[in-house]
Amino acid sequence: MRKYIKFFVVPLLAVLLTLTTVLAGSEITVLIDGEQIEFEVPPQIMNGRTMVPFRAIFENLGAEVDWDNDTRTAIGIKDDVVVEAQIGNTTMCVDGEEKLMDIAPVIVGGRTLVPARFVAEAFNCDVDWDNTTRTVIIVTE
Repeated sequence: MRKYIKFFVVPLLAVLLTLTTVLAGSEITVLIDGEQIEFEVPPQIMNGRTMVPFRAIFENLGAEVDWDNDTRTAIGIKDDVVVEAQIGNTTMCVDGEEKLMDIAPVIVGGRTLVPARFVAEAFNCDVDWDNTTRTVIIVTE
């Protein structure tokens, strides 16, 4: 029995402890002007891009948000700037001008996720990534 514990249980506990530490440290934080944003669906890394919930980011930037279910398009409006991001489409529209994103918006857990950099392009914010703390830093102008 002691041999069983030594060769199976101890290594299993070590793996579980390591996995728990790695998963706990994988959380992505988003700051807007220094304030941490809370999300119903957490930001995620997809194809090397940080994806954030459209509604939460845009509403925290003071934009009104709408959803067109027929076209599966998220719409954000702030200061007469209209931003449209369609699920599965890498082309976004900002005031009618088409802009190409690296990755298309997706739906995860009932929320539309868009590339964090999209926020900067859409409402003229500065966006930075701190790889050490896994933090998206958004600064409004």
